[in-house]
Amino acid sequence: MKQSLSLLALACALAACSAAPSGADRAESTGADTPTDKTGTTTGASTKLTVYSGGYEALAGTQGASVGMPGYALVGRPLRFKLKSGRNDVSEQSLPPAMDIEAALLQPQGGGVSVIGQRHVSAVAGAQNVIVVAIGRKVSVEHTAGGAKQTDSGVLISANNGLTLALDDGRVKVIRSYDSFSLIDNDNLLPRQSSLQWTVNADKAGDAEFLLSYPMGGMAWRAEYLATLAPGGGCKLALDGAALIANRSGGAFNGARLSLVAGEPNRSSNAGLDRIQVSAARLQADSYAEMPAAALMPVERAAGEYHAYDLQQAVTLANGSTERIALFPRNGAVACERIYSFASADNDWQPPTPLIDRDYHGQLGDLPVMSKVEFNNDKASGLGLPLPAGRVRVFDGGDFLGESALGHTPANAQIKLELGKVFDLSGKREATAFKLDRTGRTITESFAITLKNAKKNPATVRVTEPLPRWADWEIVSSSLPSKKKDARHAEFDVAVPADGETKLTYTVRYRWPQDVKP
Repeated sequence: MKQSLSLLALACALAACSAAPSGADRAESTGADTPTDKTGTTTGASTKLTVYSGGYEALAGTQGASVGMPGYALVGRPLRFKLKSGRNDVSEQSLPPAMDIEAALLQPQGGGVSVIGQRHVSAVAGAQNVIVVAIGRKVSVEHTAGGAKQTDSGVLISANNGLTLALDDGRVKVIRSYDSFSLIDNDNLLPRQSSLQWTVNADKAGDAEFLLSYPMGGMAWRAEYLATLAPGGGCKLALDGAALIANRSGGAFNGARLSLVAGEPNRSSNAGLDRIQVSAARLQADSYAEMPAAALMPVERAAGEYHAYDLQQAVTLANGSTERIALFPRNGAVACERIYSFASADNDWQPPTPLIDRDYHGQLGDLPVMSKVEFNNDKASGLGLPLPAGRVRVFDGGDFLGESALGHTPANAQIKLELGKVFDLSGKREATAFKLDRTGRTITESFAITLKNAKKNPATVRVTEPLPRWADWEIVSSSLPSKKKDARHAEFDVAVPADGETKLTYTVRYRWPQDVKP
């Protein structure tokens, strides 16, 4: 095996090793909040963990942790070091692999202490790194010469185009190919774990408190809702909300204080690392204040342009786990509306001029009738909460009706959940007439929608018709009353008898002014 190493790699490796603090000068870590000796594991209820929504689905199936992976979290960890007066070297090895090292910041929490410098030392990984670090050290090399195994020991003086050894007898030997390589004079030279190291100056000896803050990937959350329809007439539902928190960061957090932020802040890219620029003081402020233990539900609060949920009790998030935590108490009587919906798909594009092509009429033919549940997120309906984005599963008693995605929804907004196709209802849409009058600057067209009901009970279907040709339109005739839903749609409520059918017909007319040329 031939090995060649660049001068740049050699210089970088030697610089990293020479910058590492020696055992004699290194300050001792002390206190109950010191992390365990397991890589990436933090302990103590003082650790503050803020997890942002977004990226949950991409993260949940991820195997292995790395920098730049999906998800985003901010970590604030208290550290305590025993310092001597003057210059000290301190370090921390409990680092999750998904940590953004470049954004890590250590801040003293008291006066008389200052952080002079910070460096990151990576764990040695692979033969190339070991060889680079071994320059100038005594090594043992096994190789094959003339079909026979040989072992040579000496000081490694070069690793360019093979290995160059200064042997014990004074000779210099170049080994172009070798089978194995051993570092004899190790003296704990090779770091087995990544670490952050700091040079700290203290006015006097004693214990000093610090806050280590950093962002990392590998953690994300989303909401999970359960809506259960109440039996009987009318429409009432019970709504339960929980948070699903995925930890794939490569580190475990034991007894951490957790905040969940519903929102996706913009991030800037730097060397492939996504980062939210935040102040460490924001992590520090009120992070470790005692909270009442009586209320177990998270406390919702505004967090800048987003909403945050502060958990009242410490949590443990093991690496590779998905934790479920209730977001709010069950809302047991939310007023709702069950709807059968028939709609022809269209887009929200607003044409700059009238669309006069006869074939621009939306979907035709057999189309499904969809089941929906709608309700207002307001206090009058029994809700009125900011609802983070997530999945809503809807049940009618013990029967699963379907599920729907819910975006971030503020209070007083309307919620529409599309659950699936209705088995016993069907519809057909036909274009029956079209007339373009260029002189009168109008388009008149007609449609027929036939709805069939195989149920044993009558059903009302809400038909939403797209009117995409131009913004100025009116329904000039229809077999059933219509209402304007918005600038591009009209709605009809169509009653369909049991084991029967109903046909809806209507005519729409578009007009445009003289200065508009279609």
